[in-house]
Amino acid sequence: MSAFGKSDLRPLMNALHPDVVWKSASRQPGLFSFQGDYMNRAGVIEVLSNISKNYTFHHITPKEITSAGDIVWALCDLKVAYDAKGQGIAPKVIEMQMAVRWQFKDGKVIEHQAFMDTAHLAVVQGSLKS
Repeated sequence: MSAFGKSDLRPLMNALHPDVVWKSASRQPGLFSFQGDYMNRAGVIEVLSNISKNYTFHHITPKEITSAGDIVWALCDLKVAYDAKGQGIAPKVIEMQMAVRWQFKDGKVIEHQAFMDTAHLAVVQGSLKS
Protein backbone atom coordinates (compact mmCIF):
# COMPACT_ATOMS: atom_id res chain seq x y z
CA MET A 1 0.00 0.00 0.00
CA SER A 2 2.92 2.35 0.50
CA ALA A 3 3.74 2.08 -3.21
CA PHE A 4 0.19 3.21 -4.04
CA GLY A 5 0.80 6.46 -2.15
CA LYS A 6 3.90 6.99 -4.31
CA SER A 7 1.91 6.40 -7.55
CA ASP A 8 3.77 3.14 -8.12
CA LEU A 9 1.06 0.79 -9.37
CA ARG A 10 3.33 -2.15 -10.21
CA PRO A 11 2.87 -3.99 -6.89
CA LEU A 12 -0.89 -3.51 -7.11
CA MET A 13 -1.10 -4.67 -10.73
CA ASN A 14 1.10 -7.69 -9.95
CA ALA A 15 -1.28 -8.68 -7.11
CA LEU A 16 -4.38 -8.66 -9.34
CA HIS A 17 -5.90 -11.73 -10.94
CA PRO A 18 -6.45 -11.22 -14.70
CA ASP A 19 -10.23 -11.50 -14.11
CA VAL A 20 -10.34 -9.04 -11.20
CA VAL A 21 -13.53 -7.11 -10.43
CA TRP A 22 -12.86 -3.71 -8.81
CA LYS A 23 -15.86 -2.24 -7.00
CA SER A 24 -15.52 1.42 -6.13
CA ALA A 25 -16.81 3.03 -2.93
CA SER A 26 -19.21 5.22 -4.91
CA ARG A 27 -21.91 3.00 -6.39
CA GLN A 28 -24.11 5.72 -7.94
CA PRO A 29 -23.44 8.28 -10.67
CA GLY A 30 -23.15 11.82 -9.42
CA LEU A 31 -20.57 13.49 -7.22
CA PHE A 32 -17.54 11.41 -8.19
CA SER A 33 -15.79 10.46 -11.42
CA PHE A 34 -15.61 6.87 -10.20
CA GLN A 35 -18.53 4.58 -9.57
CA GLY A 36 -19.59 1.04 -10.24
CA ASP A 37 -17.69 -2.09 -11.15
CA TYR A 38 -14.55 -2.26 -13.28
CA MET A 39 -13.51 -5.50 -14.90
CA ASN A 40 -9.97 -6.88 -15.36
CA ARG A 41 -6.70 -4.98 -15.14
CA ALA A 42 -7.71 -2.52 -17.87
CA GLY A 43 -10.75 -1.62 -15.79
CA VAL A 44 -8.58 -1.08 -12.71
CA ILE A 45 -6.35 1.27 -14.70
CA GLU A 46 -9.49 3.11 -15.88
CA VAL A 47 -10.89 3.63 -12.37
CA LEU A 48 -7.52 4.64 -10.93
CA SER A 49 -7.08 7.11 -13.79
CA ASN A 50 -10.51 8.58 -12.99
CA ILE A 51 -9.64 8.87 -9.31
CA SER A 52 -6.28 10.52 -10.06
CA LYS A 53 -8.02 13.29 -12.02
CA ASN A 54 -9.10 14.88 -8.75
CA TYR A 55 -7.22 13.13 -5.94
CA THR A 56 -3.59 12.72 -4.96
CA PHE A 57 -2.89 9.93 -2.47
CA HIS A 58 -0.52 10.75 0.37
CA HIS A 59 -0.88 7.39 2.09
CA ILE A 60 -3.04 4.37 2.73
CA THR A 61 -1.88 2.86 6.00
CA PRO A 62 -3.34 -0.44 7.22
CA LYS A 63 -4.36 -0.39 10.89
CA GLU A 64 -5.98 -3.83 11.09
CA ILE A 65 -5.97 -6.78 8.73
CA THR A 66 -8.02 -9.92 9.21
CA SER A 67 -8.72 -12.91 7.01
CA ALA A 68 -10.96 -15.95 6.75
CA GLY A 69 -10.33 -18.38 3.92
CA ASP A 70 -9.89 -16.47 0.68
CA ILE A 71 -11.33 -13.20 2.09
CA VAL A 72 -9.12 -10.46 3.58
CA TRP A 73 -10.38 -7.26 5.22
CA ALA A 74 -8.26 -4.22 6.03
CA LEU A 75 -9.09 -1.09 8.00
CA CYS A 76 -6.85 1.70 6.74
CA ASP A 77 -6.06 5.32 7.45
CA LEU A 78 -6.33 7.28 4.23
CA LYS A 79 -4.91 10.69 3.44
CA VAL A 80 -5.64 12.26 0.06
CA ALA A 81 -5.62 15.72 -1.40
CA TYR A 82 -8.67 16.76 -3.38
CA ASP A 83 -7.19 18.76 -6.22
CA ALA A 84 -9.74 19.29 -8.98
CA LYS A 85 -7.35 19.99 -11.81
CA GLY A 86 -8.39 22.85 -14.05
CA GLN A 87 -11.17 24.06 -11.74
CA GLY A 88 -9.20 26.73 -9.85
CA ILE A 89 -9.87 25.10 -6.49
CA ALA A 90 -7.13 25.05 -3.85
CA PRO A 91 -6.22 21.48 -2.85
CA LYS A 92 -7.97 20.21 0.28
CA VAL A 93 -6.38 17.52 2.41
CA ILE A 94 -8.79 14.82 3.53
CA GLU A 95 -7.98 12.30 6.25
CA MET A 96 -10.38 9.47 6.91
CA GLN A 97 -10.65 5.73 7.33
CA MET A 98 -11.39 3.22 4.63
CA ALA A 99 -12.26 -0.46 4.81
CA VAL A 100 -11.20 -2.71 1.96
CA ARG A 101 -12.36 -6.25 1.20
CA TRP A 102 -10.34 -8.49 -1.05
CA GLN A 103 -11.20 -11.94 -2.31
CA PHE A 104 -8.33 -14.08 -3.53
CA LYS A 105 -8.14 -16.74 -6.23
CA ASP A 106 -4.93 -18.53 -7.15
CA GLY A 107 -3.02 -16.22 -4.79
CA LYS A 108 -4.21 -13.06 -6.59
CA VAL A 109 -6.93 -10.50 -5.85
CA ILE A 110 -10.02 -11.53 -7.86
CA GLU A 111 -12.33 -8.97 -6.21
CA HIS A 112 -11.66 -5.63 -4.55
CA GLN A 113 -14.23 -3.46 -2.82
CA ALA A 114 -13.58 -0.25 -0.90
CA PHE A 115 -15.88 1.25 1.73
CA MET A 116 -15.52 4.85 2.90
CA ASP A 117 -17.64 7.77 3.99
CA THR A 118 -18.31 9.23 0.55
CA ALA A 119 -20.68 11.84 2.06
CA HIS A 120 -17.80 13.18 4.20
CA LEU A 121 -15.55 13.17 1.16
CA ALA A 122 -18.14 15.14 -0.84
CA VAL A 123 -18.64 17.68 1.97
CA VAL A 124 -14.91 18.32 2.40
CA GLN A 125 -14.37 18.71 -1.34
CA GLY A 126 -17.32 21.15 -1.49
CA SER A 127 -19.58 19.01 -3.69
CA LEU A 128 -22.21 18.51 -0.98
CA LYS A 129 -23.40 20.87 1.73
CA SER A 130 -23.32 19.59 5.29
